Amino acid sequence: QGVFRSHLRTLKRCNWLAIGSRKNKNCNGKTELGRMCCEECSSMSSTGNVRGGNKDQSVTESTGMPSTHPTGLPTVLPLERPSITPVLPPNEGGIKDVVFYVLGDAPYQRKEFDDDQFPKQVRDIPNDSDFVFHVGDMQRTKTSLCNITWYQHVADILRYSTSPVFITPGDNDWLDCEPYIGAKQGWAHWKNTFGFFDSHWQPHKFKLVRQPNLLENVSFLYQRVLFVVVHLVSDYFDIESERKYRHTEQLKWTKQQIATNEGFFDSIVIIGHSPPSALNRDFFSAKESGISETVSELGIPVVYIHGSGHKFVEEEQFNNLDHFLRIQIPGRTSNPVKVTIKNSNVFFFDFRDGNTTTQCCENGWPYISKLNDAMLQYGSL
Repeated sequence: QGVFRSHLRTLKRCNWLAIGSRKNKNCNGKTELGRMCCEECSSMSSTGNVRGGNKDQSVTESTGMPSTHPTGLPTVLPLERPSITPVLPPNEGGIKDVVFYVLGDAPYQRKEFDDDQFPKQVRDIPNDSDFVFHVGDMQRTKTSLCNITWYQHVADILRYSTSPVFITPGDNDWLDCEPYIGAKQGWAHWKNTFGFFDSHWQPHKFKLVRQPNLLENVSFLYQRVLFVVVHLVSDYFDIESERKYRHTEQLKWTKQQIATNEGFFDSIVIIGHSPPSALNRDFFSAKESGISETVSELGIPVVYIHGSGHKFVEEEQFNNLDHFLRIQIPGRTSNPVKVTIKNSNVFFFDFRDGNTTTQCCENGWPYISKLNDAMLQYGSL
C-alpha cells in the first residue's frame, strides 16, 4: 500500500484515483483505498512536485522545502464553485503536447488510387503531427491479389507524409493472401516493403526500440508517453502455434518495455490492428497474465488504438479497468484521426469530420473529465 509514496506515482494520478472514492473534503471515502489515496494526496501536496523522472534530465529527490515554482497542477478541492466548462491545466515541466494521426484499413479499392482518395488522405495530414500510425490492412486481397506492386504503391504514397509513419500488419496484408500467393509469400512482401519503413524519416527525435525476434514491433518514449506498436491480428488463416508464439513473445517484450522505462512515462499508447477477440485473448487477458494484468498494476491511463472494424468504437473501462480505454478508428476513406496528449496523460480525439464525437474524451480522458466532474460535485455541496 506504500505504492502511493513512490516517486513513480504522480500527484495527478493519485488525485485521479482518489476521485471515485472521496466523498467530502475530509477524505471519508467508501473504500480504504480511496481514503488512503486521498490522505496521500494531501501529504504529497505539502512536499512539492512528485513527478517521476525524465530520461533526458537528472532526477532529484525532494528536500521537503516548499517549491518556489508553480507545479501547474489544479487544486483538487476548489475554493470557489468551479466553472461548468472544464479548464485544461497548462503543460508542466517543459512537457509538450504530443500530436499524432491514425489511419488504417486503406486503401482497399483501386479507385482509391485512381480517384486520389488515399493519396489525399496522406497529403492532407497537417504539419502539426509528431508521427503517423497506419493500423494495417492496406489492401483487400480480392482486389490486389497480394501483388507486390500494390504494396510498393502504398509505400510510395505513405512517404508523402512529412512525419514518420509507423505501420503494423493487418490480417489482409499477409494472412488473407493464403488463397492467392500464400500467407508466407504475403508476409515476405510485407516485410520487404514495410520492414524498417520509419527509417525513411530518420533521424527520429526519440530513441526507437525494435523487438529483436519480431522486428515489425517497435517502442519509443516521447514526452513522457510510452508508445508500443505490436503485431495483433485475428484471422483463422493464422496457424495456432505461430500465433501463440507471436503473442507470447510480444507480450513479454511489451512488459519488458514497460519495466525498462518505469518512472519515465505517465501514460501508455498501444497500437495494433485487431479488436479484442478469442484469437488474441491471451494478449489482453487479465486472468492469463496478459497485458491487462500489467495495466491494472500500473494504475495510469493506457489507450489501445486499432482498426479492422471500419467504424468508430470507444470502450471505456476496457477489460473492466477504469484507466484502460479502447478506440477503434473508422479507417477506410475517413480522415485520419488526430490524437492529442496534453500533460503526458490527457487524451483528446478529433475525427476531423465535423460529425463524430466521443463520449469518453470531449473534455479529455481520463484526468480532465473525471477531475472536473468531481470538482462540480464538491462545489455543489
